[in-house]
Amino acid sequence: MSELFLSNLNIIKQRWPKLATQLDQNSIENFSASLVTGNTQTISVNGIQLSSRHNRMAEAQLYIDQLDTNCNTVTLYGVGMGDVPSLLIDINNLESIDIAPLNLSLFALLLTYTDQSEWLADSRVNLFIPPQYQLAENYIAITPDLALADEASSVLRDFLVLENNREFANIQHQVNDAEMIARHTQNMIALQRDPSAEQIVIAHYQKAASIIATGPTLESQYKILKKQRELPNKIRPLMIAVDTALMALENEGIIPDIVVTIDKNITLKHLPENLSEKISLVYFPNTDPIVINQWGGKKYNAYTNRATFDDLHSRMPKIRLYTNGSVIHPAIDLAVQLGLTEINLYGCDFSYPHNKTHAFWKDGELGPSINYSNKHWVLDGNGNKVATDLNFRAYLRYLELYIKSKPQVQFYKSTKDGAKINGVAYRESVI
Repeated sequence: MSELFLSNLNIIKQRWPKLATQLDQNSIENFSASLVTGNTQTISVNGIQLSSRHNRMAEAQLYIDQLDTNCNTVTLYGVGMGDVPSLLIDINNLESIDIAPLNLSLFALLLTYTDQSEWLADSRVNLFIPPQYQLAENYIAITPDLALADEASSVLRDFLVLENNREFANIQHQVNDAEMIARHTQNMIALQRDPSAEQIVIAHYQKAASIIATGPTLESQYKILKKQRELPNKIRPLMIAVDTALMALENEGIIPDIVVTIDKNITLKHLPENLSEKISLVYFPNTDPIVINQWGGKKYNAYTNRATFDDLHSRMPKIRLYTNGSVIHPAIDLAVQLGLTEINLYGCDFSYPHNKTHAFWKDGELGPSINYSNKHWVLDGNGNKVATDLNFRAYLRYLELYIKSKPQVQFYKSTKDGAKINGVAYRESVI
């Protein structure tokens, strides 16, 4: 234990004794850390520099320049080399500076090798453990700390990354997107002809639904789902599958009641050759018109909750289903809006358990590949890290926000493989 660490920790003990105890218990031995020298020096941790090695203070100032010049409070997520808080305490109009380390072991390492006493002693500074689902109004997120965030901060890390990428993501959902408008025009006859999805008649009275996605754990659930499907309608859960799960289910002799499709890139090659007339389709204006026209069963439509559908909804009202990137979202919201209050999730993994990206499909056939999954992770139901990608992390967190907004609905999973979904309980599947 270095003298610098003891000196820094002494200040923290006086001001935040609980946090000091946690820091004192954290080990830094699991890090591969080294000094990196350019025009200035920084620390590299597991191959990631905590700051620039060329002009640390200029980089810190770039972070600060993101803030509203009129703000008098700021929250700092991550610490980096401590340069940003060192500059923040020089801003006189700041009344409070909240600082949330995203990895306590990483913070302990910084305190071991650098003097952070000046900003730690500033009366406006408050070190704290932040809420996971709520970002501060005025904040700065230190990029290396996001990459090195620990398990306890993984949810918060994901929301910070989502906010960092929000502007880019919104480019994909412009109201005046020419390709989207053309697709809507192609589907106008179908939208006028087919009813809105809330008109689906349910003959399932126990208020339960099985939502079936294409995650790898689906392969361990086929027997359960087959037994469910063999039960009488008045007993079994309503089965709602996402489009890419249909091939897997058909291969196992399982016929869902409803298939939901939303991605404009889903084509007939993603679906069985002989589409059962027993399966109802819920589609969106972006759906490939060939898929709509070739569907043999009943067809219903819906809009998402995005502003891109506001004008169409004003002219031709339809049910609005929640979505934030994944077809799993509207599949679940459809069940909820149909009045079902128990949702059982199958294959909703948002990750790559069993070293696979999807059930049934070959690696890369649906886009993601296990070969590119070594950078990002989420925690599974057993508290272990499981590989994923940034899109899946986003879909997971948006689903958790949705679940938090539906306290009247019970959500269940029957396997702890795949991503842990906060708000979803584990239990053996009911047959």
